Amino acid sequence: MNSMASKEEVRKVIRGYRMSLPEESAVMKSIAISEKLLQMEVYKKAECIYCYIDFRNEVKTKPIIRRAIGDGKRVAIPRVENGQMEFYYFEGYHSLQPGTYGVLEPVGGVLAEEREALLIMPGVAFDRENHRIGYGGGYYDRYLERANQHFKIALAYQFQVFQRIPFETFDIQPDLVLTERCVQVLGS
Repeated sequence: MNSMASKEEVRKVIRGYRMSLPEESAVMKSIAISEKLLQMEVYKKAECIYCYIDFRNEVKTKPIIRRAIGDGKRVAIPRVENGQMEFYYFEGYHSLQPGTYGVLEPVGGVLAEEREALLIMPGVAFDRENHRIGYGGGYYDRYLERANQHFKIALAYQFQVFQRIPFETFDIQPDLVLTERCVQVLGS
């Protein structure tokens, strides 16, 4: 990709890649990513996992959510209201309904207000320095600006990682970017 590509151009290219990814391939890559995550110390030590619900061929999160619950961890899912994203404790897939942009979100529920949690985040594209291009709404950036000490792991397919992407100084970077091929640590 051209190093002068805009965020919108990157979003368009990656959307095309993701939507053309065969379901079987998405599942296999997602399993590989999940298995890496579930072996990490940061996952094992976490008492609460804040996790997105996958949408439109993102890295699938059901195996992570299922395992976290099986491991006795609390799980919280994001919901957007009035332009702000908050996390609510997961009460089962039956308690989710399409919300902002059609993404499944908790209906009602108890607000999760952990000071420290493992936050699993999506993104459109990342670079070798863990800069992130999101979907353009700024929900994660605004959420993460608030005082918390969440350890942030972004899940991505390898084709979502570039040498360099456009970024703003206020964009919040994940601590790790995890793909089916590698674990990329911020600052390494």
